[in-house]
Amino acid sequence: MSAFNHSFNNSNCNFGTGNERRVPSTNALRRPQRSQVHGGLVRSRRSTPEDEKKKEIDDLLSEALKSLTFEERQEQQEILHGVAAKIAEEATFIEASLQELESHLSNIKNGSVYEMAEEMDPDYVTARAFQVMFLRGARYDSKAAADQMLSFFEMKLQLFGSQKLVKDITLHDLDEGDIECLKTGWVQLAGKDRCGRHIIVNLVGLREDKMTLQNELRAQYYMKMSVLESKETQIKGTIIIIHAVGDMKSRFRDSGYSENARIATAIPIHMSALHICTDEVKYHACLHSIIKVASMKLRARSRFHYGNQTECLYQMSTYGIPQTFLPVPPNTNKICLQRHFRWLESRFKMEHFDRPLSPAVAAAAVSNELVSPTETDVLVVGGNKSNNIGNKVLRATVKSMSQAYQAGSKESRRDLVDCAIHSVHEPGGRFLKQHTGGVWKELPKEQIRKLVAQAFRNSYKSRNRQK
Repeated sequence: MSAFNHSFNNSNCNFGTGNERRVPSTNALRRPQRSQVHGGLVRSRRSTPEDEKKKEIDDLLSEALKSLTFEERQEQQEILHGVAAKIAEEATFIEASLQELESHLSNIKNGSVYEMAEEMDPDYVTARAFQVMFLRGARYDSKAAADQMLSFFEMKLQLFGSQKLVKDITLHDLDEGDIECLKTGWVQLAGKDRCGRHIIVNLVGLREDKMTLQNELRAQYYMKMSVLESKETQIKGTIIIIHAVGDMKSRFRDSGYSENARIATAIPIHMSALHICTDEVKYHACLHSIIKVASMKLRARSRFHYGNQTECLYQMSTYGIPQTFLPVPPNTNKICLQRHFRWLESRFKMEHFDRPLSPAVAAAAVSNELVSPTETDVLVVGGNKSNNIGNKVLRATVKSMSQAYQAGSKESRRDLVDCAIHSVHEPGGRFLKQHTGGVWKELPKEQIRKLVAQAFRNSYKSRNRQK
């Protein structure tokens, strides 16, 4: 099955003995499919360059699947869809993994940049939290984690030089071009999927001509390493989306694909899934080079979506990615940038960065006028009832605890309200209210508590009416 086509053709399925005669469908009797008629002869349509380009990518994915055992293929599918069993991080298991990691590093580090970094600052390189981050990224495959650590320091040396090899990179370590590259939002966080995994999206159309490849790589390094500050992200992994559809492909580089792919594989961030979207197969050079440097297991977790923006968003929704993570035109850029500016402003404040955003950008960063709802949010739409998944989760939670709420004390009711709010916040949901012009804003904490408390009272009254 083509990576660009996820539909199944039932006419090709044969569950008999193999001797049955295939009965052509009604459509097949009307006219030959994908053929041309010349002088009474039926000739199959010749493959186009577009077909050949698709086949190249299909072959790469097929090669990956053939190289894996059945159990490995099953495991990668479970990771892709977010249903894989969590790794139990018991103390003895972590210690054993760290010892295995040290053993593998001893065998391969001689003469490497890793060894140079270890001589410069052994405490930095051998820090427990630092090494566990690589183990989590490799899903506790100690050999893969050791190989990645060597690639990581080689990449860091190329990007930042030896003086910054054994320090955490902050905004102060980036130059003016790197900061401007970050501000474009071409790589940014875009919410979470239904399993609570962060979505990192590359909106290549937001690139600017003045950005160099080095700026892109350094900005990408900073952004992804900042995401890894969260233990939850290290454990759950992330969803990576390369979106080159419509206006978002207008500034696609003609080079640098393999460099971007290598930095992505060197950073110890576990890519639970890689989704690449395009509406022109001529960009297969990028797709091909990105997937070619990926491991066989990551290839098995990679999906290509071909079509316009609506079609690509729909295809990704089947993998638990909310369609609202990337708004449809014409407000795509405005909403995505505003979301990104808020994140960037928070990083500026946290790191006490003394070069603020421009006045226009700073105003957008602190503004809450535009919020993009996701399926995990509770949507407050006046007196109407919303069927968003977040609303359904809240109603089910309130209904299950309404009797206890009515019979409980003031303190226990407060705890039940907190519990109901947590059921929305835990998977990444928010409480959003729609205002004039269709604008969504997040509700303050006090209004959320009043809303949920009222939901408990309404649920109990409804239950009594039914009785």
